[in-house]
Amino acid sequence: MTAAAGGRITVVLDDVAAAPAPLAWSSALARALQRELQVVYVERTAVLAAAALPITQALAHAAAAWMPFSEADIERGYRLQVARLQELMRQAGQQQALRPSLQIVRGALHRAAMDVDGQSDLVLVGASTLLPAAAAPQQRCRSVRVWCDDSEQGLQLAEFAARCAQWLGATPQVVHSEAPVDALELQRAQADLLVLPRAAVSARVLAAARRSMLLVGRRG
Repeated sequence: MTAAAGGRITVVLDDVAAAPAPLAWSSALARALQRELQVVYVERTAVLAAAALPITQALAHAAAAWMPFSEADIERGYRLQVARLQELMRQAGQQQALRPSLQIVRGALHRAAMDVDGQSDLVLVGASTLLPAAAAPQQRCRSVRVWCDDSEQGLQLAEFAARCAQWLGATPQVVHSEAPVDALELQRAQADLLVLPRAAVSARVLAAARRSMLLVGRRG
């Protein structure tokens, strides 16, 4: 596991409305670790596919009539979302004296998180709003939970998670487990930010995550 000062931290998002919390957390960690901050915004191809269906319609407001909805409407919406995200990045950068960079990709959140290049050994993945998840966390991170075994790497991970909690003003929670953490356990976890070794997390686990996750280390 590597989490030293310098390098890059990447935050992967697919919903701008839920972006302030993971942006604030990743910015605070980037400043504490003296790292660059990279934001990866995922434009969901599933939404574009749904808009392309001939039966898809939209309702502008409660009193409006149903109107045809197309891929062009989604594209306009994505442009507005990117502009809003850039403003949020500017605000986060000012607060933490950072200059975040933005990369826009298309696909799905969990696959984009798996595809983050090897320059980032810290990847913060915002929980997808496509899931019927718990209420979105406040911008303040209240609790950080880490799963680790009793190996040297596991103890290093627990120590790093405790430092992250301190930087975020959160309460650390350490769960010692020799077995790999399964998706169901992650779904039930009551913490704002979950910390896991990146090599142990699969796309299936990320797809089911209901909380933001900080993946530490490089993909195996």
